[in-house]
Amino acid sequence: METLKKINLINGEFNSFEAREILMDMCNKNINFNKVQNFSSQIRFGEDDEKAIHRIDQLRESVAHISEILEEAKAHNRKLKIKSFIEIDYED
Repeated sequence: METLKKINLINGEFNSFEAREILMDMCNKNINFNKVQNFSSQIRFGEDDEKAIHRIDQLRESVAHISEILEEAKAHNRKLKIKSFIEIDYED
């Protein structure tokens, strides 16, 4: 499938505090979005949205991994270079 647009969201060097703020905010917003999706499914259909539940689990794993990286960077007083892109495609 052809990518319509690739957008650079984050590109820079950050200390561990800045990186934590940026990355955790992105993850937490995505987790909350999926929680709302699941809640909506529960209200409308009386069942969980399995896709949202699975995505929440994936994001929580990512948060744990990111936390480890951030703690290591903080302990060694290292900056982190972060690049983040999104690709937007039409779905068939």
